[in-house]
Amino acid sequence: MEWFPALRKRLAARGVRLPDPYPYTVRTFKGSVLATLLTALLFLIAYAVWEAASYTARSVQRTAFMTIETTAATSRLVAEKAEQAVESLFPKPATPAEASLESILPPNSHLGNRMKDAIRQNTLPYQEGSGTLTDAARQIDFALLQTVLRLKLDKGRILLLTSDYRTQGKDIYHLQRMRIYLPPVAPTPAPQTARGENGHAPSAETGDVKGPPEPVFRFLNALAESLDIWADRAVLTESPGKLTLAAKGVLTHEIWFEATDGAFPILPPTDKAPRLTIVMNELGDDKAVTASLLALKLPITFSVLPFAKDAAATAAAAHEAGQEVLVDMPMEPMQSPFVKAGPGEITTKMSEEDMRILMDDALGHVPYATGASSFMGSRLTTDTAATRRFCEILARSGLYVLDDVTHQGSILYAEARRRGLPAWRRTLALDDGPKTESAVLAGLKKAEETARAKGHAVAIATPGPHVLAALKQWSQERDKGIRLVPLRLQPVEEETLAPDFPSERQEDSAPPVGYQP
Repeated sequence: MEWFPALRKRLAARGVRLPDPYPYTVRTFKGSVLATLLTALLFLIAYAVWEAASYTARSVQRTAFMTIETTAATSRLVAEKAEQAVESLFPKPATPAEASLESILPPNSHLGNRMKDAIRQNTLPYQEGSGTLTDAARQIDFALLQTVLRLKLDKGRILLLTSDYRTQGKDIYHLQRMRIYLPPVAPTPAPQTARGENGHAPSAETGDVKGPPEPVFRFLNALAESLDIWADRAVLTESPGKLTLAAKGVLTHEIWFEATDGAFPILPPTDKAPRLTIVMNELGDDKAVTASLLALKLPITFSVLPFAKDAAATAAAAHEAGQEVLVDMPMEPMQSPFVKAGPGEITTKMSEEDMRILMDDALGHVPYATGASSFMGSRLTTDTAATRRFCEILARSGLYVLDDVTHQGSILYAEARRRGLPAWRRTLALDDGPKTESAVLAGLKKAEETARAKGHAVAIATPGPHVLAALKQWSQERDKGIRLVPLRLQPVEEETLAPDFPSERQEDSAPPVGYQP
């Protein structure tokens, strides 16, 4: 830089003045560092602006996608209602029932191709040949719909647990969790078989006569065939009682399934009768109590303590009798650590992983459980963070929720609904107040009044002798115009009535006999 002063003097002599160079920009170490920091700062600002613009673009794309789907769903609903109104005004003449479609296609049949050709391409809810995850998930949805239609599954047999929007790169898709109650397979008359020269029918080893397929086998085969036709790139994985479906390596569906008998209760969607659910909790310690409840021949929801001595036997007996089973999950009470809810207790300090381990263990002790309620839990169900972790575990376990409101500040119902889970909360507790048969009968009458006024009610109780006696008498004189239904058949879209009286339940008292912490 020694040449610069001389150049400046010569130019100054000719009337041209040059500014002095910044003394620390190039010639000093401090100047170099300053220039580097300035360059880095400008780069970081540019990167932040780029990221903000990208995030805004993705958010706008996601919002636009959800708006389009909502508008389309609304349009379909309006069109469906208009079509129903037209049909009610101008009923079509009855047509003879068409022959039922075989649920399992014979080998090498081309029925599947005819099914696909019969539907115009522009009616599909996705673009054929599209390689996006969004359309791949929709293809699986369509295959599931075709399976339901082919097997003629009633709407009441399908319970949607959660439906979450997820993103994978630029794709937006649904992660859906549902529970399907499979109907029994109707037996078909055995065909007349040709007899051999000795007059006997062919043996099982040589003949081709087979019995009807099991419900689960029938559903799996029908679903596999539908996937092969409509979503041939989907990956179907089966585990005991559960199916998972994935597209392009991404989980899109979790399905818990359960075979039911012919007495499985299903209400038609148009049924407007008031509905009442009775939940018996803290079960699993006394087989005699279980036998007494089953002898009532009433639809009762069994809430079973997972680590009670007869938990598994109680759940199995209830399931075999066609009753609904919940896991009565021990949770941290307000008086903790002086009072415990028992073994397997979930506490507010637990991580989501620790909660999941305890829930999996509990479900192993209560087979056939389709939902969860809280045993004690006054502290946990009033803690927002812990309740949200618990609801996430329930979503991943395929369970719905009953908030039995052991504390008036319980947020379990609200958080479960926020998560998108089917959830209900109790209307009243039958064993609040005096422990007498007349008091329980009065509670049952009040539950009936609530059901008539609101259309639905959920009553819970611990089955002591006075409760069992009251239920036996009430079963003979109850209002038959009120549907007595399992919890899952209560309306999900409406909130059940919040208790209008302070709870007197001693939820922090000692646990049941034989249920030691």
